[in-house]
Amino acid sequence: MAQQKQQTQDMELIGTLIYQLKMESSSICTAILESANDNVRMQLTQILNKSLQNQKSVFDLMSQKGWYKTEAAPAEQYQRIQQSFVTMQQQQQQAQSQMQ
Repeated sequence: MAQQKQQTQDMELIGTLIYQLKMESSSICTAILESANDNVRMQLTQILNKSLQNQKSVFDLMSQKGWYKTEAAPAEQYQRIQQSFVTMQQQQQQAQSQMQ
């Protein structure tokens, strides 16, 4: 019984941690987008990358313990998302070239 209670507490604690890491990366991303100083942007990008690495570590631990379940996306859904991303990149490049 005590072991189950400890496991539940651990699961809640690590769930809170991953939530906080998600909020952290969101805030850092906003700061990057709103920064006019290239040096600040570069430093914030490095901090964001570290935050994302930390999230991955926590996610892997949660997944390993069965506390964070995911399903693999069907191949057609993956292809649709990939095509949408390519289209967005092309549109962004076109918009940037029109601004020049």
